[in-house]
Order: sequence, then C-alpha cells, then structure tokens
Amino acid sequence: MGQVSSTSLVLKTAKYLATKSPREIERVAGKRGVPTKKRKRRLLRVPRNWEQWEIALVGTAPDGAIAQKIGRSVVGVSKKRYSLGRPCVPLVKPWTPAEIALLGKLPDKEIAQRVGRHYSTVQLRRTQLGIPNDAGVIRFWLKAEDRLLGTASDAQIARKLKRSLASVFMRRRHLGIQSGNADYRLWAKHEDRLLGRYSDEEVAKRLKRSVMSVRHRRIKLGIMLSNPQVRLWTKAEDALLGTMTDAELAKKLNRPKMGVLLRRQRRNVPIFGPLRAKWTSANDKLFSRFSNEEIARRLGRTLSSVQNRRFRLGIPLPGKLMHQRLVKRF
Repeated sequence: MGQVSSTSLVLKTAKYLATKSPREIERVAGKRGVPTKKRKRRLLRVPRNWEQWEIALVGTAPDGAIAQKIGRSVVGVSKKRYSLGRPCVPLVKPWTPAEIALLGKLPDKEIAQRVGRHYSTVQLRRTQLGIPNDAGVIRFWLKAEDRLLGTASDAQIARKLKRSLASVFMRRRHLGIQSGNADYRLWAKHEDRLLGRYSDEEVAKRLKRSVMSVRHRRIKLGIMLSNPQVRLWTKAEDALLGTMTDAELAKKLNRPKMGVLLRRQRRNVPIFGPLRAKWTSANDKLFSRFSNEEIARRLGRTLSSVQNRRFRLGIPLPGKLMHQRLVKRF
C-alpha cells in the first residue's frame, strides 16, 4: 500500500514540475533563495526649524547653490528667501560699467581672463551691445599679401607672412589662385602607361613619386593591377565556409582569419560550432530516458542548453530520476 502511494506521489510531483520552468524548480528544491526586493533607505529629514547660520546664507548665492550646501530643497530655499524679503541672486553675475567699458578696447579673450568670465560670454555681450571687434586678433589681408599667394607653397607663404596654414589655404581658394607647390608635377601620358603594368611601389620608384600619389592616380583612372595581391574567392573555397571554425579554415586556405570571417558574413553562412547545432528528433527522444547531465555529455552540449530544450518540449524528468532528486533535496 505504501509503495502505491509513493509511486502516485512521484507521478503527481513530476506532473506538477513539468508545468514549471527550471528556475522555479530550483527555487522549490531550495537550490536558490527567493529574491527579495531591497527597500530603499529613507534619507534623513532636515529639521523644519531654520538655523541662524542657514538664514544668514539665504540670498547670498543662487537658490540652487544654497539648497545644495545646506541640504534643503530649492523650493524651500526660495520660499524662505521670499519670506525674508531678500532679492534673488541671478545665476550669471551682472555686468558692471567698468567691465562694459573694456568691450571692444581689448581682445575678447583678454577681457574674459581679466573679469573672470567665459570667452563666449564676453563675445555674446559685445555683440548684443553692437560694439565692433576693433581690438580683435583678426588681420585683414593686404594687396601685397594677396600677390604672394600661389608663388610658393602654402606652408612657405604662411611662415613668411606669420599666418596659419589654414588661413593661407582658405584665402588662396577664395581668390581662385592655383597652388604654387613646386613639388607637384602634372602626370604625363607616358607616365600613365606604366600604371597597372607594374606595382605601385615600382612605378613610384621609376617616376620618383610617392606611392600614395601613384595609387591615387591609378584608382582615379580606373586601372587595375596586373598581379594583384588580393586573392579572389573560388566556389570550392566558398563551399568550405561554415564547415569548420574560421581559424581552422583560414589556416587551411592560407588566408587571414578576418578575411574568412568577412567572407562568411557576406555569404550569410552561420558560424560553425556544436553549440549552434540544430536539435533533431533523435536528440529529443533522449529526454524521456536520461537526465540532463547525461544528455549534455552524450551530445556534447552545455547543461543550460539541455535544460532549456527540455523546458520548451515540456518533457519532465524520468520518474526514477525525479524521485532520487527529490529525496536528495528533502
């Protein structure tokens, strides 16, 4: 009689656990504790009564700075300042007549350092008042300087005129003057005939040009190399993608690993690996006979993968295995 009751108990337990997820089964078995939500600690409340040192600070700085300093809310500080009849301190300190008198007479950066303000703030205030930037560091271009543009390289003219390279370049482009770089040579027809017949390094050595200049000219003319170093992929090599790991295939084909990876991704070939193998019907039949650990060992899969597959199929553990596990737990 006792044997019949224990068997029915095992069947009921297995039927009950089949409806639960692996996480819930572990919780019932006592493997992991029930997660409890931590309560947020309540911050210490500030006393309602204002201290004398707090009242003395109200109105000496913006309300936000005072609230952060004494640990009260901004609204509370604002109400207290209003009840005391003290004026609001602006976030930006007002301009004094002495500071305004400096605008336009000195560069904006020098004024910002003197009055302790940001450069953009000084520039904005001067623009709002309509004061021209007569003392700025901007140098207007003279006709004698314009005549020098294009007679030499931009770097040489910039050093000669004591200007920045970008300023000389923009001024020359604005006037439509061609570059006067003595190192620049126009390409001749007999030089173009060498492109593609030899490597870029060989052409650069023969013509006494830089390799970058030769490569740029060849690409601009649409000329391909006769013996490119890039190996085209064959159909036989494409058929091997995904049949082994990228590192093994790269070693077999004598290609870089990144090249194999990019080729496989462009062909939409899934990565090779036992963890990504599809489940077959023969694999699913093992769930009614063996435990998760045994299935993982036989198929070469992880235990979590086997547990998730059992949960999706809704197949409980075999009766004997479930009974042994419950006995160990309880």
